[in-house]
Amino acid sequence: MNKLATTITLLCFCVAVNGCVVDQQIQTLRSGVLTVAVTSDAPTNQYDSQLWIRQYVEQFAAEQGLEISWVVVPFNESWLLASRDEVDLVATNVANFPDRAHSGATFSAPFLYERRALRINPEDQESYAHIDDFIGKTVGVVSGMAAERDVNRRAPDGVIVRTTNTFAELYAEFDLGQLDAIAEAEYYALDDQIIPSHGAEIILIDHHDLTPGQREESVFVVSNNSQNLLSAVNAFIGQTKFPIP
Repeated sequence: MNKLATTITLLCFCVAVNGCVVDQQIQTLRSGVLTVAVTSDAPTNQYDSQLWIRQYVEQFAAEQGLEISWVVVPFNESWLLASRDEVDLVATNVANFPDRAHSGATFSAPFLYERRALRINPEDQESYAHIDDFIGKTVGVVSGMAAERDVNRRAPDGVIVRTTNTFAELYAEFDLGQLDAIAEAEYYALDDQIIPSHGAEIILIDHHDLTPGQREESVFVVSNNSQNLLSAVNAFIGQTKFPIP
């Protein structure tokens, strides 16, 4: 009888464990495929945040045994794609602003944070230190990004704000001398270490928080219909430093 009781107990334990494992398996919108929204196709620049994010998502997918399907989208309103079940995961470097939250999707834990800054040409660093110095000058931003909010909030009257749809357009205009500055970000790991995002040829000025004293945190946006994906992503963030070394 004791042997029978022990056997039954072990069987029940195995069923319970296996049931838990099954319950925790990730079920993506397409079985075995993690569909991910990004803003650029196959980035190679070591300073490109989209490269860092791709590498991070690739390691997550590899650990979970998932194939990745990349979907290149404009940044603006990309955070809505997961709530519409167009993708499992939005990896466009979305800040977790309350007005970007939408039913049908959930923000992950933050994996990095940012501070605002202005990029200028090295030869102009004696002329500019703050956005107030750009009256009569043109500052470029990407539509829908935190930089656009920041410039619209802080720029005094007389600063010309030029809005583009992508960073590629923005940098092209800057290189052609059509912009005096670009509003962008300085990136930080969660432990406050700066993530190098440019070489010595790049000058960033006017560093500040978007909201004084508050971190501007970057997250993934996860479809609620991608079962167990959010918990798996959060667990990965908790144990894997961003960016991948």
